Amino acid sequence: MPDLKTRFRGADRIPAPHLWTDITRREPRSQGRQIGPVRRILVVTFAFTIGLAGVIVVMHAFGSREPQVGSTIVTFASPEAPWTFEHPSAWSVRTAGRANPAFRVNTLRSTVANVPVASDEQYGPNSTANATSLFGDTGAVVLIERFWAHAAPLGGDDQGPGPFAEDAQNPGWTFRERARCDGTLCFHVIEWLGPDVSDVDRAAAADIAESVRLANVERWTETDGVRTTLHDENDLFTVTYPDDWLVSGQPIQPNVSSPFEILALATYPLRPGGEAVIDFQLPSNAVEDLGPDDILIWLNDAGEGRDMPPRPSAFGPTTPCENWSRLCPDPQGDWMRGFDQPIPGIHGWWLGFHDAGREFYVFLGMGEQAYADPARAQLAWDVLDSLRFLPR
Repeated sequence: MPDLKTRFRGADRIPAPHLWTDITRREPRSQGRQIGPVRRILVVTFAFTIGLAGVIVVMHAFGSREPQVGSTIVTFASPEAPWTFEHPSAWSVRTAGRANPAFRVNTLRSTVANVPVASDEQYGPNSTANATSLFGDTGAVVLIERFWAHAAPLGGDDQGPGPFAEDAQNPGWTFRERARCDGTLCFHVIEWLGPDVSDVDRAAAADIAESVRLANVERWTETDGVRTTLHDENDLFTVTYPDDWLVSGQPIQPNVSSPFEILALATYPLRPGGEAVIDFQLPSNAVEDLGPDDILIWLNDAGEGRDMPPRPSAFGPTTPCENWSRLCPDPQGDWMRGFDQPIPGIHGWWLGFHDAGREFYVFLGMGEQAYADPARAQLAWDVLDSLRFLPR
């Protein structure tokens, strides 16, 4: 696990994060109006915190119950996790992640307990015998867990909490679970209680579990060190891309509000701005910087009523045809049908489609060298295939 947190204040580049990274915050956007300014914020990796408190004291009651004597109620809010929750200050919290490209499923977990949490082991109900020895028979534990795979389907229904069940591996311990989906994030919350837990701690665990919410972030990422998945909670989509690709922290075309840009992603640092180089307002700075081996993906929300064709089962070299009613093969990427301004040295596709009740335009551009390398060119189509959208 990395042991350094860094600040990043560059205008055009967001480095590949280590697990959970809060990337940008955006002003609220109104359809048909110019995109509001984007505020760069702290970008962090695992370990110690620089200039950001891990917990913030709050002064209100904890559910319907006051905290136990000698404790206040605090809110957990940390760059290590995309959720917040309330807990008694006397309880301990430990957040740990497990992510690797060899894993089929990666995990992130926050453990909240009425005793010190001294280990990052993969403990939990029905996991291993004696897993509860860390907490003792009076233990009360809440686990907030995120299980994730790249380009996984989004959404789901909140479930639970169900009834308490016996822990088959740890006699006397009981647990119950709830599932929660909030925006592009789905996670599980488990109350795990020892045989001699007090009524006060049992009630506190229930209040903690009920208080878990998605943190107030607009963009965050998760990575296994090879691929990164970006979650955009404002524009309700995710996309997975190679870790060495770069997401622009601000719109590269700031002067167009309909359609409006929701993603600019490339193999090189993107400079926002410049003149439109074609009639769909592709900005010149990004085009000028696109080298022979580079790839650029520019995604725009088209709003409604444009009669786009349905999203294809898999993206590939195609072009819109028959008044955008479907996509037709265009392996060369000449992107000249409907446009009379091809850009020398760039193979490009301008596509429109609808998905999740929404309509989108996407530009994909490749330099000659990238286009000539089938494996590198396929990376771009794989990124488009990874896009997942939620309805607005």
